Amino acid sequence: MSIQGKNGTSRREVFSRELIVAFYFIFLVMTALCHKFGEVHIVHAFTRIVQIVYVPGIFFAVGYYIQIQSEKYGDFKGCMLRHAAYSLGLYALLGIPYEVFAKHVDPFTTIRNFISFIKVFEISAIFLSVSIVFLLCAYLWDYIEGWMEKPVLLLLICIIGFLPVFLPEGIIGYGLAGTLIGGDRTHAVAISTELFVFFWGVFCARKKQNTFLEKKNFIMAALSFVIAGVFAVLHIKAACFVFLGMFLAFIAINICVPFAGIYAALEEAVVNILERVWGIITTPASREGEENWRSLLRYFIGYTVLFVVMAVLIFLPYILQNKTLIWEADGLGQYVPKVYRFIQYIPEIFKDIFSGNFDFKQYDFTTGLGATVAISYDPVYWLYLLFSPAKIENAYSFLIIVRYFLAGLSMSGLVLYFKKSHFAAYTASIVYAFSGYAIYAGTKHGQFLTPMILLPILVVAMERLIRNRKWYMLTVLVGVSLLCSYYFLYMNTIALGIYFVLRIVCTEEYRNWKTFFERGFIIVGSYILGASLGVISLFTSFGSYMGSSRSGGGKITAFLSTTPLFYRTEWLVDFFTSYISDNFASGLWLKLGFAPLAMLAIVLLFTRKNRKELRWLFVIFTAFSLFPVFGYIFSGFSNVNNRWGYIYVVIVSFILAESLDKMRDLSGKEMGIMTAITGLYGLVNAFSDKLFVPSIYGAFGLLAATLIMLFLLNSDKITFSKKQFRGIVLGMTALVIFLNAKWFITSGDDSYTHLDTYVSAGDSKKKISGTALKHLDEVPGADTDEFYRSTNLVTTGNLRSSSLLYGYNDVSTFSSTLNGGIVNYNNAMGNCRWNIVSIYDYNFRTYLNTLASVKYMGVAKKNTATIPYGYKKVQETKNKYYSIYENQYSLPLGYTYDKIVNTDRIDQYSAAEKQETTMLAAIVEDKDMDKNSNLTVATKLPLTAQKLKIKNIKLNGVSMTKDTIEIEKPGATMKFSFEAPANAETYLSLVGDIYAEKDAKEHFITARIKAPGVKYGHKFRIDAYTTGQKEYLFNLGYREGAVKTCTLKFVGTGTLKYKDLAIYSQTMSNYADRVNALKENSLQNAKAEKNTVTGNITVDKDKMLVVTLPYQKGWTAYVDGKKTDIQRVNYQYIGINLKKGTHDIKLHYQLPGIKLAFMITGCGIIAFVAIIIFNIVRKRRKN
Repeated sequence: MSIQGKNGTSRREVFSRELIVAFYFIFLVMTALCHKFGEVHIVHAFTRIVQIVYVPGIFFAVGYYIQIQSEKYGDFKGCMLRHAAYSLGLYALLGIPYEVFAKHVDPFTTIRNFISFIKVFEISAIFLSVSIVFLLCAYLWDYIEGWMEKPVLLLLICIIGFLPVFLPEGIIGYGLAGTLIGGDRTHAVAISTELFVFFWGVFCARKKQNTFLEKKNFIMAALSFVIAGVFAVLHIKAACFVFLGMFLAFIAINICVPFAGIYAALEEAVVNILERVWGIITTPASREGEENWRSLLRYFIGYTVLFVVMAVLIFLPYILQNKTLIWEADGLGQYVPKVYRFIQYIPEIFKDIFSGNFDFKQYDFTTGLGATVAISYDPVYWLYLLFSPAKIENAYSFLIIVRYFLAGLSMSGLVLYFKKSHFAAYTASIVYAFSGYAIYAGTKHGQFLTPMILLPILVVAMERLIRNRKWYMLTVLVGVSLLCSYYFLYMNTIALGIYFVLRIVCTEEYRNWKTFFERGFIIVGSYILGASLGVISLFTSFGSYMGSSRSGGGKITAFLSTTPLFYRTEWLVDFFTSYISDNFASGLWLKLGFAPLAMLAIVLLFTRKNRKELRWLFVIFTAFSLFPVFGYIFSGFSNVNNRWGYIYVVIVSFILAESLDKMRDLSGKEMGIMTAITGLYGLVNAFSDKLFVPSIYGAFGLLAATLIMLFLLNSDKITFSKKQFRGIVLGMTALVIFLNAKWFITSGDDSYTHLDTYVSAGDSKKKISGTALKHLDEVPGADTDEFYRSTNLVTTGNLRSSSLLYGYNDVSTFSSTLNGGIVNYNNAMGNCRWNIVSIYDYNFRTYLNTLASVKYMGVAKKNTATIPYGYKKVQETKNKYYSIYENQYSLPLGYTYDKIVNTDRIDQYSAAEKQETTMLAAIVEDKDMDKNSNLTVATKLPLTAQKLKIKNIKLNGVSMTKDTIEIEKPGATMKFSFEAPANAETYLSLVGDIYAEKDAKEHFITARIKAPGVKYGHKFRIDAYTTGQKEYLFNLGYREGAVKTCTLKFVGTGTLKYKDLAIYSQTMSNYADRVNALKENSLQNAKAEKNTVTGNITVDKDKMLVVTLPYQKGWTAYVDGKKTDIQRVNYQYIGINLKKGTHDIKLHYQLPGIKLAFMITGCGIIAFVAIIIFNIVRKRRKN
């Protein structure tokens, strides 16, 4: 059986590679089988045999291969060093993922073991040993060739190398030492004990044997078998296995010989494929004037392959733990339920429009108390229409991945537009798409990947306009951006404005007033025309924003009074630390987490001649990151946050693309600066509280490894081709991105990890459906056309939007733009179960639920709250986990008051008194009092809410002064003693809130409210979602008997500032009479159907009809067919002043300005097309 072919040495070289591949492949297969079927004795036995054989087999092949290379290459030393590097890369590439994913070793520990060789990766240990063999041969080959001529000396060297096998077990514990001389504790593959077989391979290659079935080889194999037998008799197991392995390896090698030709053909095919793929990756972008579609297609294929590999690696933890990309907090609270609703109502809207009915669905009664239907979404969101409701969970995760893909592709477009190489585009794109910002924002809030998709191509559009005055692309993208989100366009416009000014100022060709104003005029025109294409967003989403609490001058006043000029003192250090760490951030959404190479690339931005505007962009936006005022401006003047951070990611990613090919020839000064930055990073974190955070010194390790890579690539000792340089840099960058993302995704502590906050596959709908109200259709009488609401006794985060799935009307909601009236109402009532973007419930308060037309209440067995007054159980599931209670005193959608009172007067009341007032009189805004002169103004209200005397406050871990509550330790408590009357609902009132110094930092204090039968939590907060309310009214529940104590238990520490701390009691003795008074003249046959509410009512005197829908622009009221003014009543509801008599009532909702929006869009499209046609005709006439 000969291995010598027409190609001579070439065929022998291929055969040596065949041996390495075959032996290691069989080892991997048997290892996998052992993991799966380890309890089967025959599998375990075969695995042990393979473990004995594959090591000597590979060492033989390596010796054989090295000898061939020594005959082939003049630069043998360089060849060996490259092979040492490749082998070390294989050791890491195979070992690190196995340790992290299969053995679940902490990523940092894995990287530490790799860098320090404390412990060897068992699955790839052979390649570490092979790497060291190549390294030794690079420097000792001349000696080895001399030894080969002296058999006695060679035998003596092999015997000396074999001696460590006789050392007692457990002595060698260091991985690198174990690799050199062996050690049972290290999982290493010892080099010294395999010298016999290594030199055997060298000998066979030197003799250029045509077959291994020669006499000398048989003698060597037989001798190995005999020696193995001797050691077996002596019970020296380790030595026996070494020589037995040599014997079996000889047999296996001869078995491999006949397959050499087949392997050679397969290897050639694989190499051809890889070369084609590599050609696609490394082909430079086409220059101007060239046909570049083919090049772009090749790039797209290469990018797609690279993205798929990266996405699989990064999101593998989700797959392994059977997790979706649905974040429990917001995903279940709003995003997923809204998708279900979206795929239900959008087809209805299209059906109406195509049938000529433009009164399509514009209002949704199931979204909290009621809200506008959103009809402007980003293009990816519309893809949900391709999926059935049963596939929404999969679609949600899939479309987030699609957004990541498009974000990277968008960055590719920007890099390639500026004529960078494909290599630069690939590298910058994965750094961008999988940056810390993208991983954090994309997995939690998928829509925040949308501006990452838009901004790079908007920059391309702006550049086309500046260079060639081509404005079409910018116009279209502005329209698309506005349809996606006015907020994203707002942030992108600021970035584009700064870019335009810097581009003009920093480019000599454009640096004149004529160009500035000419291009500026075109940009303004493009923006106006583009805005006309997406103007519908301004009349829907933006209209909701303007009507919410997130806008207005009061926010500016609050900002100035609560926010300092600078962030906290440690912000700068945190900013520097988080630059290359996904798992750490300064706060307020400033997530960076770049690959370390991007950080080092910034050095070249200032040491080389680069685009001046790029340098200034970096400086300006770095400054933006350091001052709270810019976070406030970018958030639309609503709060301080840095959601604009993706703009910074665009800049840094492009800097990397600009610098990549320059990293092949770094100067000593540049390497020195990079070394100083690396040292500074380590030093800063060594003297901070982050010294022992694994992800931080893990990031430092990656930074140091990246620096070492650059030193090697710029070394005069080792030469790398352009392709090799690019491959190493791209591979290292991909590895670093993967590890950084892995640390973040798997971060956590003993109680939970980051992954635990995501929904398991198949659980999303089940979690959203964890409400008794899904059984509402089983309640007798619930299936009626008459409007009513249902809510949960206690609404958890997952249930805030459950009504969107089951179609019932609720008070709970989750919306980024809560109606301003709803915000004012919850503030006034002191509700503690809401924040600026969501209403959980009304804290099981009897008055508030009844006044919101709540008829049914869902109760879960786990709920720890008392049933409000007047509710009766009407339904219970078979397992008795869920129950539904009916409100015996429920109010219809519309009820009437015979008295009114102005807000100015009521504002002086406590929250408990305001609550009671809404049962006695309609609270009318001061400006509307003159419109209601026919109604009686209540001069004195018969309030029965009592402020009770607090007998004692027992403090544990809390210190208290006349205006301050200092929580000094976690678990601190305040126990209140009082005497509340029977048949009453009791409340703990805190007039005050959390307090902290002005530091632009988020602060939280979580409290647990406990009373007999009641237990729930509340988070006092200073962040983007704070309510800013003056009073909190914590419901202690309704009881027929008296309640005497309640307790506040604090989870963390902090300070509360307060003006009053009180106990209130609201008797229910007159509750029924008050409800009946409101119900006496109420809206009958009330129906709510697509944008319209109808009903009839008879009032015995002039009264104020209150319809429990949120007051907002777009509602038009008709009384007996005549248009009638509406007004805001009781802070949030619609009020209609009715004269005595019987009336038909109709309320109709239409998006404000919707007809105008369609007209503007139509005119915009016509103008856009007309201008294009005009320009085409004009150009043809010129030609």
